[in-house]
Amino acid sequence: MRYSFLWIVFVVLFCVTCSRAALDRDSFTALLIDMHTTDGILAEVGERRDGGRTDYMYYNALFEKYGITRADFDSCLNYYTRRPEIFQAIYDAVVDTLSRRQTEKIRVLNRLTVNDTVNIFPGYTIVVSDTIREDSLGEGKPARDSIFDKTIVRQTDTVSFDKRNPVILVRVDSLRPGMYKFSTTLKWDKRLTGKRNRIASYFLSAENDSLHVRDIWVSADTFKRDYNWSYYLADSAYNRLEIRFVDSEPDKKAPKNQDARREGRIWGTSLYNTYVTPKEAARYEKQYQPHETKKDRR
Repeated sequence: MRYSFLWIVFVVLFCVTCSRAALDRDSFTALLIDMHTTDGILAEVGERRDGGRTDYMYYNALFEKYGITRADFDSCLNYYTRRPEIFQAIYDAVVDTLSRRQTEKIRVLNRLTVNDTVNIFPGYTIVVSDTIREDSLGEGKPARDSIFDKTIVRQTDTVSFDKRNPVILVRVDSLRPGMYKFSTTLKWDKRLTGKRNRIASYFLSAENDSLHVRDIWVSADTFKRDYNWSYYLADSAYNRLEIRFVDSEPDKKAPKNQDARREGRIWGTSLYNTYVTPKEAARYEKQYQPHETKKDRR
């Protein structure tokens, strides 16, 4: 009975102290908006949080901003929840404000990330080598054994290697600084021998200086394999990109007189210019320091 009496006295005293809130309606609404925004930040950082300690630090900073203590906040919450019509109107305003902020941020994010879902891969450039046909011979015409190269751009998902077009290119112009992500799938029809093969990529300037993206060494087996790279281009002078499928060099470990003719296909090639935040861009500029530039390295 004594404890029940003390509890009743406590409730009465608490209700008396709550007869007037420490924050008026507008200030309390603004505080709730900030608190929900803080909740979103804490949920985003997730496991990086230092348990409840970090939460208290954020919330205490909010209470300090509005010139109240945690006890004052509890008192305000009690005061307004005991007045349902006012409390409902407060939360309607909180939800409306947060929804408008979210809509605006989504609009801005969509504008910034529009290129993240746009594949700027322009198609495969194939340089086909062949001999001049006999009926093309004549005065002032090339000799029968002359070689000519014919460039064909194929905007298709899949292209094949064969003896007439052993090298396939991707050429992209009018690039701007930013993060580029490339990927493709390649499969050989028969195991390669005699040479080591790689996908070589270069960003090029108008003067044919080049920034060499890391080489991707291509497996010699006949399994389907995916290959990719990412590179942050910081210098606006390099506004072109060339990717070669595939550059080769002799395999010193392979037996001599091995047949190194390439037969296979590539498909699913994509190139994206993805959005990065200014903070990420500053970090990438340090991480992706330009390699040594070379004149007409291709």
